[in-house]
Amino acid sequence: MADLSLRLEHLNLPARDPEGLAGWYAGNFGLHADRHLVRGPGVLIAFQRGEPVGRAEDVHLGLRVPSLESLEAWAAKFGVQTRTGPEFITIKVFDPEGNCIEMYTPSA
Repeated sequence: MADLSLRLEHLNLPARDPEGLAGWYAGNFGLHADRHLVRGPGVLIAFQRGEPVGRAEDVHLGLRVPSLESLEAWAAKFGVQTRTGPEFITIKVFDPEGNCIEMYTPSA
């Protein structure tokens, strides 16, 4: 039987200012920007020139954090409140081009 395991390797997103947006992600999330790319452990996002998706919370990046304490630190950094759902505690923030970023940790 073939190996059916998958691993997401990268994400391409349209951006009006690909290099500027890569810089924003690098500065806010401790990643490394290289032109229109942003990288870090387990993260590779390529921003391509184009109009942003513009679907706010319907389409979002999901970033799992290791603990509630870590999530609360991110919430303080971005000045937002945590929200508790049935499975996860989350925050949502938006990048300069309106892309939604959901950061979450499992709720007990």
